[in-house]
Amino acid sequence: MASGVGKHKLLAMGPTEPWSVREKLCLAASVMKSGDQNWVSVSRAIKPFAEPGRSPDWFSQKHCASQYSELLETTETPK
Repeated sequence: MASGVGKHKLLAMGPTEPWSVREKLCLAASVMKSGDQNWVSVSRAIKPFAEPGRSPDWFSQKHCASQYSELLETTETPK
């Protein structure tokens, strides 16, 4: 049960405030460079591009993976 509560808290923190276009572009560029399985490198690479006032864990590995997954879902791919 405790893990469910923590997971709910993380999900509640993440999507409530949207990522800026700049942050999304940095995320996509970092994933292009490091791959979508190396979230440690992705997270480290984009931290310097955080918008002012972001919490230190804004670019956590889980948050980056979640945001990238959301980007893939909402982006139209050419056929």
